[in-house]
Amino acid sequence: MTVLTAAAVFVPAFLPPGPAVPPRETTSAVQPAAKLPPRFTSGDGSAYRRLASATLKAKSKGEKKVSLTVPVSGKPLEVAAQCPEGDPAVLARPRVIVNGETSSNWFQQCLTRQGRGMALSSVSAPKGAEQVTITFDITDWGCASKKDEPCPTRTFWQPTDWPLAVYEYTPQTRPVEPDPIEAFPAELGTLKLAGQASGVWPRKSSFTLTVTSPGGYFGIDRLCTGDLADRLFLSYQIGDEAPEGNFACGHRPLNETNALLWSEKIPKGTKITISGEMTMRGGHPNRLTRWSVGVYSSKIVKLAR
Repeated sequence: MTVLTAAAVFVPAFLPPGPAVPPRETTSAVQPAAKLPPRFTSGDGSAYRRLASATLKAKSKGEKKVSLTVPVSGKPLEVAAQCPEGDPAVLARPRVIVNGETSSNWFQQCLTRQGRGMALSSVSAPKGAEQVTITFDITDWGCASKKDEPCPTRTFWQPTDWPLAVYEYTPQTRPVEPDPIEAFPAELGTLKLAGQASGVWPRKSSFTLTVTSPGGYFGIDRLCTGDLADRLFLSYQIGDEAPEGNFACGHRPLNETNALLWSEKIPKGTKITISGEMTMRGGHPNRLTRWSVGVYSSKIVKLAR
């Protein structure tokens, strides 16, 4: 199987600053972050308030990490980064570490939106904690070392300066319905629609489709709407094969070369079952995400250009 990935974009709607309330910044010796507002309201009405901010000056000063200690109020916590300029494939993105435990997704939204907008990601505070220390570390964002073992330095990652912040937010008191999703076209270039499924997370988080092969391959594509669409991750299984991937959904255009998973060649007339699971890192039950999955058939595998 050939696995193709795509990142997503999330751009919150900024509102004018509210009443003057000093941010609760409790870590000393850090510089304030640029372009990350003290307050804003997301598209689904969640009210964000900045607790602390800093700039990780990896390029200008050679810094490897910066830490922020913030109080825990019980409201959801999120980390934020202003996506920097430059080629995101080679920039060293910071790992997010909460009280010594690796968390988050290394701001992978910045892979498709360098220099444009803010990337947000949920973090969890330990149960009963009154405060947490969140560290942003660019030593090696791809490191999978054991706890307390240092990550090796890899020289091909290029350092850059990262404006960073920690926010807490207050969601709407009732679930906010996401926008409708555009219908999957019956044909997408040389591909033909064989089946589709849809739902709203967290009310529905899985699907199963049975389709008949016209002789060839199946490609799976997906669309999502909602402010947390880039945090909904989809895993698929075709027939008896092992589940594949953990792919971000997000806001993205459809075309015949960006399907995220292709099956092996399946003989004509064969019935095949395709299933999938949706998971969310963090999130909130009142911040819904609408998802839709389309299964396309093709005589050839359409690899991404």
